[in-house]
Amino acid sequence: MRKFLAAVALAGAISGCAGTSFDYSQARQVKVGMTEAEVVQIMGRPYSVVSRGDEQMWVWSHANVFAGSKAVSFKMKGGKVIETPSIPSSF
Repeated sequence: MRKFLAAVALAGAISGCAGTSFDYSQARQVKVGMTEAEVVQIMGRPYSVVSRGDEQMWVWSHANVFAGSKAVSFKMKGGKVIETPSIPSSF
């Protein structure tokens, strides 16, 4: 019975997560002018990429039933970061 309950708890924890895991300390390392490859090296692959004209918005989003949700995005153009968000140190 314990193994069954442990398996159910594990399945619930896994299904309770969605998106691409990241840390805000990683996001603070991304700077204007960095290449796509440099961003992926720091952040991992984005959860989604939205194109608008010749610009793209790279989005990392992660939701967890227990820890809540978080998201960050960077504006890209010509393969480089052109805009980063201000991320408070309290995050």
